[in-house]
Amino acid sequence: MTIQQTFLFPDMEAYETQPLKGRIVCILGSFVQPAKELTKRLTQMGAECKMGTKVSRNVHYVLVGNDAPADQLEYLHTLAFHGYHPRVLDQQGVDRLMEGHIASLMVDTEIRKDLHLTWEHYMQCCMKLEAGRNNLYTKELFVAADVMERTPGLSIALGNRGIYANTYIDDSTDVLVMGNDSLQKLKEGISDDTLHAIEQTYNQSHAQSFRYVLLAEAELKEWLDVPLSALD
Repeated sequence: MTIQQTFLFPDMEAYETQPLKGRIVCILGSFVQPAKELTKRLTQMGAECKMGTKVSRNVHYVLVGNDAPADQLEYLHTLAFHGYHPRVLDQQGVDRLMEGHIASLMVDTEIRKDLHLTWEHYMQCCMKLEAGRNNLYTKELFVAADVMERTPGLSIALGNRGIYANTYIDDSTDVLVMGNDSLQKLKEGISDDTLHAIEQTYNQSHAQSFRYVLLAEAELKEWLDVPLSALD
């Protein structure tokens, strides 16, 4: 515990007097503590307190009380979808904060993306290909190395249709082709090297939202309408 506090607050005196300095707190709904008392105490602890404001990716804490706006609670879910996870505290958490139990509730001042791919990402971002229509024309595709190895003719088949395929993700990547195995693991809540690589690339990028389109390997092969024997 001492190591964590030292990392977050090199100046231990500052930690003891204003432990929430540099943190933004968003208050949604009402609590046992009167609003003025709550904001006053948070400000004394060094926090920048925002009452009744909108949740954003720049917020460190979100205090969720009674009658919290439904749209803001939904936006918390949206933030998590894009890899942002402010610390959410209910009445019990607020009580602990007010009582000075800070260490177990502390977050760093630097906000970092921490995306974890889920089946929801695939369901919301998946692409449906249409027979007779090349909606991948000029697109940059990330195709996992294991998919390429299984289908040595895939790159040529895509190139013949004006589609570019790489085994890496960069700023020009438009579509992520999900291998059959990876897609099944994603559905089961299990990670693998491909999924981890996608998460890591996004988390380390400057992107503020998960913008990629996802495409299933099986659907891509079916759409190409090339005999599987020529691909496998």
